[in-house]
Amino acid sequence: SEFTASAMSDHDPLGECLAIHSVVVAPSFRRRGVAARAVRMYCDEQAPAVSSIKLIAKAPLLGLYRRAGFEVLGLSAIEHGRDPWFECVRDTRVVDMVQVDAFTENIFGGNPAAVVFTSRGGNATWMQAVALENQLSETAFVDRRSDGAFDIRWFTPTTEVDLCGHATVAAAKALYATGRTEATEPIRFVTRTVGNITVEARGDWLEVDFPTADLEAATDDGPDGLLEALDVPKADVLFVGRGPKAVPDVCVELRPEAFARLDADLGKLADVDVPRGVCVTARSLDPAFAFTSRFFAPKAGIPEDPVTGSAHTLLTKYWETQLGTNDVFLGAYQASPRGGVLRCKTVGDRTIIQGQAVLVLAAKLRLP
Repeated sequence: SEFTASAMSDHDPLGECLAIHSVVVAPSFRRRGVAARAVRMYCDEQAPAVSSIKLIAKAPLLGLYRRAGFEVLGLSAIEHGRDPWFECVRDTRVVDMVQVDAFTENIFGGNPAAVVFTSRGGNATWMQAVALENQLSETAFVDRRSDGAFDIRWFTPTTEVDLCGHATVAAAKALYATGRTEATEPIRFVTRTVGNITVEARGDWLEVDFPTADLEAATDDGPDGLLEALDVPKADVLFVGRGPKAVPDVCVELRPEAFARLDADLGKLADVDVPRGVCVTARSLDPAFAFTSRFFAPKAGIPEDPVTGSAHTLLTKYWETQLGTNDVFLGAYQASPRGGVLRCKTVGDRTIIQGQAVLVLAAKLRLP
């Protein structure tokens, strides 16, 4: 439909375009982001039924509609009063997607993840195709629920995973940075297999409440070929353990000196029989951190993960026991080429992980 007075007022119940006539917000709720979020939520709900959503607005309100996902096309020919009006449109055939670097305060550090603000009704085939297209270690898909929480799912380029820490941090950063959630409000993510995850902003840091995953000591040297793939002698191995189903990683503690010279053979590691990945850890030689780690998951399409939040749900309790600490945040550094910083502690059966994140880019993803 064209932007004409009749097109913006006539009602066709089978029409492909939705025209919004007005948005009214009580004075006590203005300048708090309520209107932008309400318009965005309304448009998200209507999007599957129409190809575009249009409105005209005066200049002072253009910022509000941009925050709600509209593109300002320019001055409108429609006359309504003495002030000029501007034409705005939201194309429902595209969805918002952002990329966030998690567990870092610097762009191009930490671990990048894409965040898509829809799962298209849980369409796993489409989500997997998007993750493959993105070619990032993880793509998170979030959908707002009627109770204000968000459903979240995580996909690598090759498979869906039960839990991803850095993509959860990225999703929270994306929701705060795009105004979908106020920075003063906690975010509750609802997962398919590990329950609810809560995220709160703590200044420049995001605090994530994960379920704790317990490491079970292995009775041997781990899966066949593991130490050979890591290229470490048995004398340098202090511990080998395995995580539960939600975080089914093999963890290996090395002597700090052995960790510093670690040079894993990724080809051989891809042949090791592990459900997800291999986490290698050691006491930190840097006094700024309690422990350090690296994470390899070539079978999941991730040769070396830059920063792995979910692995720290295993490592935190383990290192608290090793170091004799309790109820204090431990500094952790993941020593990948990009590097990443975390602060971790356990509280009861939960692991609290803090990390910073940076919004790198925002894009529109066209729907098929």
